[in-house]
Amino acid sequence: MSENVIQTSFAAGELAPSIFARTDLAAYRQGLATCRNMFVDYRSGVSTRSGTKYVLQCKKLGSKLIPFSVTTSVTYMIEFGDGYCRFYSNGAPVLENPFSISSITNNPTSSGNIPGNNFAIGDWIFLNNTNGMPQMNGRFVSVVNVLGNIVTFADLQGNFIDTSSFGVYTSGGTASRVYTITSPYAAADLFPSGSGPGIKIAQSVSVLYITHPNYAPRTLTFAAPTNWFFTTLSFGTTVSAPTGLSAVQTMATPAPANPTNTNYSFIVTAVDATGQESLPSTPFNLGPVTGSITVNAGTVALSWAAVTGAVSYNIYAAEVSFSGAVPSGAAFGFLNSVTGTSTVISALNPDFTTSPPSSNNNPFAAGNNPGAVSFFQQRVYYGGSTSLPATFWASQPGAFQNFNFSNPLQASDFISGTIVSNRLNQIRHMLPMPGGLILLTGASAYSLTTGQGANSTLAVTPINATLMPQAYNGSSDVTPLVINEDILYIQSKGSIVRDLSYNIYAAIYTGSDISVRSNHLFFQHSVVQWSYAEEPFKLVWVIRDDGVLLSLTFMKEQQLSGWARHDTLGLYKSVSSIQEGTVDAPYFIAQRALPNGTLIQWIERMMERTLTYGAEDAWAVDAGTRSGLPTPNATAQITGSSGIVTITTDLAVFSPSSVNQVLRAGGGILTVTSYTSPTQVTGLISEPITQLLPNGVPVPFSPGTWSIAIPATKFFGLDYLIGQTVSINADGGAVTPQVVAFDGSITLASPATKVTAGLGFQCQGQTMPIDVGEPTIQGKRKKIPALNFKLSQSRGLKIGRTLNTLVPMKDLTISVPLNNPINLITGDVHIIPDPLWDVPGQCWFQVDDPVPATVLGIIPEIVVGDTPK
Repeated sequence: MSENVIQTSFAAGELAPSIFARTDLAAYRQGLATCRNMFVDYRSGVSTRSGTKYVLQCKKLGSKLIPFSVTTSVTYMIEFGDGYCRFYSNGAPVLENPFSISSITNNPTSSGNIPGNNFAIGDWIFLNNTNGMPQMNGRFVSVVNVLGNIVTFADLQGNFIDTSSFGVYTSGGTASRVYTITSPYAAADLFPSGSGPGIKIAQSVSVLYITHPNYAPRTLTFAAPTNWFFTTLSFGTTVSAPTGLSAVQTMATPAPANPTNTNYSFIVTAVDATGQESLPSTPFNLGPVTGSITVNAGTVALSWAAVTGAVSYNIYAAEVSFSGAVPSGAAFGFLNSVTGTSTVISALNPDFTTSPPSSNNNPFAAGNNPGAVSFFQQRVYYGGSTSLPATFWASQPGAFQNFNFSNPLQASDFISGTIVSNRLNQIRHMLPMPGGLILLTGASAYSLTTGQGANSTLAVTPINATLMPQAYNGSSDVTPLVINEDILYIQSKGSIVRDLSYNIYAAIYTGSDISVRSNHLFFQHSVVQWSYAEEPFKLVWVIRDDGVLLSLTFMKEQQLSGWARHDTLGLYKSVSSIQEGTVDAPYFIAQRALPNGTLIQWIERMMERTLTYGAEDAWAVDAGTRSGLPTPNATAQITGSSGIVTITTDLAVFSPSSVNQVLRAGGGILTVTSYTSPTQVTGLISEPITQLLPNGVPVPFSPGTWSIAIPATKFFGLDYLIGQTVSINADGGAVTPQVVAFDGSITLASPATKVTAGLGFQCQGQTMPIDVGEPTIQGKRKKIPALNFKLSQSRGLKIGRTLNTLVPMKDLTISVPLNNPINLITGDVHIIPDPLWDVPGQCWFQVDDPVPATVLGIIPEIVVGDTPK
């Protein structure tokens, strides 16, 4: 008699073989033995991962991705390469203004007539809207020669493009250069390595601050999409000191008899709109004069020249001297502040607790370049320099290049401190947290606070700055991630992932190893780079030193921490995510090999896992591209959600040739069956419309939210994959893989409108060895007569006891109308695997086609052997 055992969760992800005997752990019943190219879905189950869209080839090998946000709606991914930077937004490179194309030749060395172009040899340009020559439309090419208006094209490897058999250019088209700037950074210094910690970054508004011990601190500033520039920072106040200071004393009448030998000394500083104070002016010594405003009634009138950018001026005075001139080096105390360029002083009571700034202070002179940078409480912090690895420096508030100080110290002066402990603590990262600034070093963690406790509302100043040791687990040079109130970081050896958060009971930052249950994914490996994509799936994407990609689903509040591994036809080299719309879009650099063996690196964007139109929306290929669907600039109203319907638009959209075209709107798909007028057609719905009003009528579809396309069999745009085999999803159906033709095209056996093609990948999962609790059935033979899977939006699953005995789920091959793809299945499915006995009692599930699947739970029916009769 069989017994059902349900696995309700996969929240623990792929578990290490080293804990296969730990049936006492709750995670044992929430994990998988294999989770490949699938991720733990924080909502429930495990899902096949999305594939990636090809964006552009890296200009050189060894590039790194860095995110940059102008606003929450305007974001860029920066390709830092060997001596250059390029920029990407919404899955496309930033392009310069286009030039119109007059013609493109059909010959073995293709060229174009591009009047007025300013291209140079080596530029990469994008060709678009080339009528009559679809093989060159939407293609990136390199410039190998420019002769006036004639530009000779090559592919991105420098090979001439033979257009002899391409279509004949008829009209239109533009050519736009890929915007590129020169960068001071070499490829060897971008990632942590033996040459240094890799570049570290911190962003303030539209400026990216960059540090590396081999380089003076720099900024990369955004001024416009095609106007970015690097600046080497110079440290010190940026407000000029006042000049032309003069003073005149006027005494009351009658003039005092004594004293007759009074000497004053005054200085003035300028203050800008950010509160930054200049260095002091040259002291103006007044005297000896008769009388003194410290004894008798009188005034001293001061004036000076205006300073550009100043909004106010601070006046300082030294103690009055009655025995000669005020000596050089005398202390000055604050008198008052004025907005004009003159003032009249009637009393001299300088406050010597507030003194003017000292001379310009540059902590990074003589090559003492910092290795880390961060912002905290309106100051920029630097640390981890080559010569002072355990020292940090903080600018004046709001004045990020001003590290000046006063004597005595003021709260607004720069801050500096050194970690003093029993071992070397090289500062590798600084992260602002509610409890203070967390300094992660190679040996431990420290917090920089006011010393008043974690709930203090006071700002850290040079007067109260206090360093306190926290967790004694060092950090690697890989930039930590801040997720809610947690810091995730890679331990110093590079192969353990820890979290760090404030423990209110212990009053320190502490954490745990969150990779121990999946330690096999890290053993003898190290992490190169990682990034957190919060929406929509709470995923941390991690690149290992061998080019394998890992994912971590992390939700501490739900005690959710599940790892998975991912691979592609190549190696992952860099990852970063940036908000684009309502999602955090992961970008990757993947190293791949061309058919001739040439190694190249591509920038690819992971696509959204949104299945509005079912399986045809699945982007389940890597380095892929998708056919475009025209979206008319008109509002459409459809009379019903199923059957035969009428489509009416507010502008002329249709023509007699619209018949047999495919229209998509609101999750529904229909084929136009008859033409009535330019604003009205009739169609037959094959997939019901789901965006409906309360009365069941489809909502009006505004411009850009619906499409209409002509079915075709030949699709272009895969020139970067020429000669390689691609997987194809055509209108939701899996098409036999084929090799991309020499002109970058694929040809289908049947017409389609929405086609996605790219490098295929396989998704696999394997359950843990079955256990039902005490008494254990580990070590006993088991047989699984049947398997029940709970699925969501799934297709293409194969199930079996071993990889050699996988069989397709027959539930997923139900009858569908001719020439229509199989719908995605949500619900329970049942399968009979090979009924053989084994000890582990595991099962495999696998997806080979470019379609999605989500497994919510598995219910095996098991028969246990080796039991007494």
